[in-house]
Amino acid sequence: MSTNNPHLLSYAYPPLAPELPFQASPDTTLGVELELQVVDPDTGELVPGAQRILDACAEEGVRGVDGEYLLSMLEVRTDICRNVAEVQERLFPVLRRVRAIAGSLGYHLAVGGTHPCSRPRTCVVSPQERYRRISRRQGWLAYHEEVFGLHVHVGVPDGERAVALINLLAPYLPHLLALSANSPFWQGIDTGYASARLVMFRPSPHSGIPQYCASWAEFCHYFAVLRDGGAMESPKDVYWDLRPRPDLGTIEFRICDAPAAPALLLGLAALARCLVQEGLRLLEERPGLGPGDRSGLWLALENRARASRYGLEAECVRRPGRGPQTLADDAADLLERLAPLARDLGEDHYLAVFQPLDHFQTGAEAQRHLFRQTGHWPLVLDEMKNRWFRDMETLALPPAPALPAAPPARHAARPGERPNGHAVGAAARS
Repeated sequence: MSTNNPHLLSYAYPPLAPELPFQASPDTTLGVELELQVVDPDTGELVPGAQRILDACAEEGVRGVDGEYLLSMLEVRTDICRNVAEVQERLFPVLRRVRAIAGSLGYHLAVGGTHPCSRPRTCVVSPQERYRRISRRQGWLAYHEEVFGLHVHVGVPDGERAVALINLLAPYLPHLLALSANSPFWQGIDTGYASARLVMFRPSPHSGIPQYCASWAEFCHYFAVLRDGGAMESPKDVYWDLRPRPDLGTIEFRICDAPAAPALLLGLAALARCLVQEGLRLLEERPGLGPGDRSGLWLALENRARASRYGLEAECVRRPGRGPQTLADDAADLLERLAPLARDLGEDHYLAVFQPLDHFQTGAEAQRHLFRQTGHWPLVLDEMKNRWFRDMETLALPPAPALPAAPPARHAARPGERPNGHAVGAAARS
């Protein structure tokens, strides 16, 4: 069909937008963000206590903790880390201090993709204008987003490779989701999902599996069109499960539930880093792979839904014309393929938490088993509150590998500012 309407033509083909500056990272450095639940110790319900905890953390000079969309949520994050061992060294002490401060104010902290039985009747939106804007847009549904995730930033050299890596790695997002799945319950109901969090998280139409972009210029154009249309203000309004963060020089994996144990957090960070490192090597050998293949994103969308529902037991279709296999089998193949690279990077110690995969139990499976054995929500919640902090004390650091030089000085904070790292300011809905 043809048309002579000039207005339609100008709408369908807007001019290309200037490219966004990309703050390059010289290595596959890491930044991690973990969202925590603020819980009343007597009732077990989520409570809006985040601001009191944040104020006390500020008084104590505790860095790396921030607010979130709802006042029943906290985020603890690292700055730039050269490897997963540094994530462990930097994240765990902050978590200990924040837990102690929360306890002094009469709150408990819990870790999981959803609270198993709390209802959103006491939800309070954080006062920042950005979060209030989200609340106005979502209406009633905004108060059903008491969900908690893990975000992993991995440094990449430039915007072109950021987009290429997103195209290459999006098919593995269902694997990361299934391995992290830790939200089977919602408001006292067994949802039947391994990750109910993923179903509940819908902050905007621009979320989920990434939109296909063949180049960095095309991503910049995508953003500019939506910004000019009033849908976005910054690239942080792109809520994809794997998105570029040009201001931080990273790609950010946002697919994971807040995992059931600290060893799982470290394993997921190691897996994300290995995937990026493998992708960069592949792009160096075969630069023509950069534009990617739309069919990989189409299949990832289907596999994402299956992973949310069935976890590692989900049947996935990884390539057109290839029969389905379980995500567990495909993830086992992936871990075997990445094993030599993980050894080169010194991250194989952390990937061991998933192996052997046929004996691996997800957080969702553990929660469901515990409730079906006991029938008591408080026992499930106690496990979410206590296991994380108990296990942190028993995790030993691996032998230190040879490290590259520290990140360049451009990452250092200017006077009066917070240190600038991959995860700084990159809150879950930021």
